[in-house]
Amino acid sequence: MAVVAILAPMGCSLGGDEEPKPVAGVPKEIAATVDALGRAIADRDYATICDKLFTTGARARSGGPECAGQLASAGEEVRRPIIQIRGIELKGDRASVKVATEAEGQERVTDTLELRRQGGRWLIEALS
Repeated sequence: MAVVAILAPMGCSLGGDEEPKPVAGVPKEIAATVDALGRAIADRDYATICDKLFTTGARARSGGPECAGQLASAGEEVRRPIIQIRGIELKGDRASVKVATEAEGQERVTDTLELRRQGGRWLIEALS
């Protein structure tokens, strides 16, 4: 499982002097979840990931009661992780977030995070 950390929102301008528009609405909510994931991984706060950022299904697939320990084991050697959002695709109460991740000593990898709206919040359903 790839472990990712710091959210670096993407925004670019091609040619004009205008600044990119700030993210708002649902994309902002989704970006906030990815940002919280990044902060928790950087802080090695795997309990927060399992208990507050994962859906019930994601937590079960990640070891259930052993989720935090499983993630800690997977992320043990990850140093200076970075995550950059490359795009968000909404499908009702689900979203696919394309990200580029990297960590010290590791090459950049493109991945997709699957999120689902549950209990009024966007939670992580799957890490590919």
